[in-house]
Amino acid sequence: MNVKILKKTDDELHLEFEGESHTLLNLLRSELLEDDRVLLATYDAKFPMMTSPIFRLKTRDVDPVLLLNEVAVRIVGICEEFEEEFKAAVG
Repeated sequence: MNVKILKKTDDELHLEFEGESHTLLNLLRSELLEDDRVLLATYDAKFPMMTSPIFRLKTRDVDPVLLLNEVAVRIVGICEEFEEEFKAAVG
């Protein structure tokens, strides 16, 4: 995965995700939208091929890069919890 910062301000971040699909971007968007400090979290993808979607994040009272890092850590935690639960379930 290659991520490029296209725009960065105090409350806005635009990222280009080369080679990523809805799987990661929808997860990021969903987790970000759970946070009250997020005003906008969306991405656009050219249909039907999604080669380099652009993710847009607008925040309130928090640096968007810091918030995206927080959410990434939270997602990792969710994945680790799932891995542990799955291992326990299958033995």
